[in-house]
Amino acid sequence: MRSSKVLFLVQILFLLGSPICMAADAVEADKKWQQTLREGVDALDTNRYWIAEPTLKAAVVEAGKFGIEDLRLAKSLGELGRYYTVRGKFEEAEPLLEEQLHIKEEVLDEEGDQVVPAMGSMIKFYLVNGSKDKADPLAGRMLDIVEGKIKETSNKPKTNVTKVDGKITLEAWAGVAAQTARDPLLEWAIACDSVAAVYFAEKKFDMAERLYKAALEVKETIYGKTHLSLANSYDSLGGLALARNDYFTAESHLRDAYEMSAKILGKTNPVVYGRLDKLAKCLIQSGKRAEAEQLYVSAQNLWKEPSKSGDDIRACYALGNLYCEDKNYTAAEPLLKKALLAAEDFYGPSSQSFVPYVQRYAYVLYYLGRKPESDEWKARAADIIGNVFIADGAAKSTENSDPAGAVKTSPHGAVR
Repeated sequence: MRSSKVLFLVQILFLLGSPICMAADAVEADKKWQQTLREGVDALDTNRYWIAEPTLKAAVVEAGKFGIEDLRLAKSLGELGRYYTVRGKFEEAEPLLEEQLHIKEEVLDEEGDQVVPAMGSMIKFYLVNGSKDKADPLAGRMLDIVEGKIKETSNKPKTNVTKVDGKITLEAWAGVAAQTARDPLLEWAIACDSVAAVYFAEKKFDMAERLYKAALEVKETIYGKTHLSLANSYDSLGGLALARNDYFTAESHLRDAYEMSAKILGKTNPVVYGRLDKLAKCLIQSGKRAEAEQLYVSAQNLWKEPSKSGDDIRACYALGNLYCEDKNYTAAEPLLKKALLAAEDFYGPSSQSFVPYVQRYAYVLYYLGRKPESDEWKARAADIIGNVFIADGAAKSTENSDPAGAVKTSPHGAVR
């Protein structure tokens, strides 16, 4: 709904701004507006807030000369709204951003090419800083546009047949469009994904799923069935299913994300190992430990040289840790020792990121009956973090930990 407060303000500014009648006046007014807005945005971006606020207000006045439904006014209101958002004045920002969206909806084309991203930004503001009850209705409107377009195109032939050098080629409908025609669709997918991520963080899983799926369908119309962008969507949907403890669905999506990413990027890419690890942890949580083990085993010889991102170390640790949790300490010890030595070189001997490797190795040594060695490594960990090592309490779980993460301590000093 259009804010009556802002509409009244804009009308006053419009009157104060002396509406433009002559073309020559319009050119000069546009130059003045651009300069004023540029100065205000630059002041905002460089944290000179005492300059930003009056300058951005002046830009709104200049934009008001062009009428109350002009994109220049929308831009000016949006930047002033951004200023208030940065300053934490959300009640003042909200009506300005709402008016910006209203103008865009009135002025821009009915297809929603530029309106959908604007809606996405407004929804995220509502969820994070504004009136949360306004988010769902606007998200519904945005999805009506996106899903309507998907439905419209699904009723058309899926492919166009063309000949290139005498050979028949089949291309998705969006794939044959000009770049300028494809870009808005990509913006739609980006908007849906980004809004879905906020809904996910708010634990509003139904809306998040609908948005993630809409983004996936848009990407499929553009890229077909195999593209890294689709793998990203499968990863998001898999993470969402995990949050719901729907392991069957999670495994399916995460496997698609991993396999598609590996095919496109190669198995040694950091993104790909991250998705292998995520899939393996899903399998562990669903009781498929043998399958998770095979994934980690397959990762042991991927890198001919040490990984620049440390993934080879994490893969070695993950497999050793899995054996440790299964109380197969004999199998775990050489893997955890290898991971420990590599981690010491990668992170440095005094890094807190090195500590989980030390602790886990000491834990295994303890249960192998090598207590003197275990005590030495415990002392080393204590020297780094300044806390007393507790073997059982410090054990790191494969399901919910990353050995590369910073070490956290409880109020009592025990590592957790």
